[in-house]
Amino acid sequence: MVVVIIGIIATMAVVSTRVLGGDHEMDQEARRLSAVLGQAREEAMLQGRDVGLRVDGRGYDFLLYDNRNERWRLAEDDPLLRERLLPEGLEARLWLESREVKLPSRAAPTEQSPAAPQVVVFASGDASPFELRLERTGTRELRAVVGQVDGTFKVLANDDVERR
Repeated sequence: MVVVIIGIIATMAVVSTRVLGGDHEMDQEARRLSAVLGQAREEAMLQGRDVGLRVDGRGYDFLLYDNRNERWRLAEDDPLLRERLLPEGLEARLWLESREVKLPSRAAPTEQSPAAPQVVVFASGDASPFELRLERTGTRELRAVVGQVDGTFKVLANDDVERR
């Protein structure tokens, strides 16, 4: 009897989530990335240094361009730009210039394979245009963080995102 009640409650929760139209965890992750990118843009302009976004299948992190050594380095000392892992069941997909990018596995940078971002927020405030999609495994829920060349970022949901 208890198992039946738990099953009914779980079913109602799933149905109510779909009826109310939302994956709040996915919304939160998309809004967080958009906000952090906005702050990274401000930081890039204030410090006169490019900031890069590196995305992989598990999450994302940020890189800072070191002009003296002419290479990217992990932004390890900045709590705002720290590495972020996506919650279980969320997957990231990245589009640059209307083409999907094959996301690499997470690996520590080495001399032979230095860190490199897929998206750059330039010290001028501009950004390389991109679309980063978050998808929930087993559902049709979808969020996209879209970066424009002028350095603005917006979050789109479900029907506002062009399915590819």
